[in-house]
Amino acid sequence: MSNPIIAPIGATFVHEGVAIPIVTEAEIPAGNVVVLGKLVGVAKYGICPNSRGSITVAGVFNLVKDPTTNIPAGTILYWSKISHHVIKNAYQHSMIGIAVEDAPPSTLRVMVRLKQ
Repeated sequence: MSNPIIAPIGATFVHEGVAIPIVTEAEIPAGNVVVLGKLVGVAKYGICPNSRGSITVAGVFNLVKDPTTNIPAGTILYWSKISHHVIKNAYQHSMIGIAVEDAPPSTLRVMVRLKQ
């Protein structure tokens, strides 16, 4: 076993990181995708304006996709803030996760494992 590099910085555990606390000025209904820069999550529960809530950044969600797109299982997916659905193109979009099953053309949704 090699010698580990230890950085004595005094980090303290906060939480598992499955849900990230947020405060927003707008109402966020349950099931909405929330983009905070490169951090993308889903509001499992509704969040009232100017109150503390959370977005989930782990787990598998059934998300909307373009019905003309073929998405094989294992495809890295991004969230389009313009068209409001998952896409395969990374250009100026935030990664949301990985497809966990095939979503052929004509399907409206894809199962996505959120991954940051």
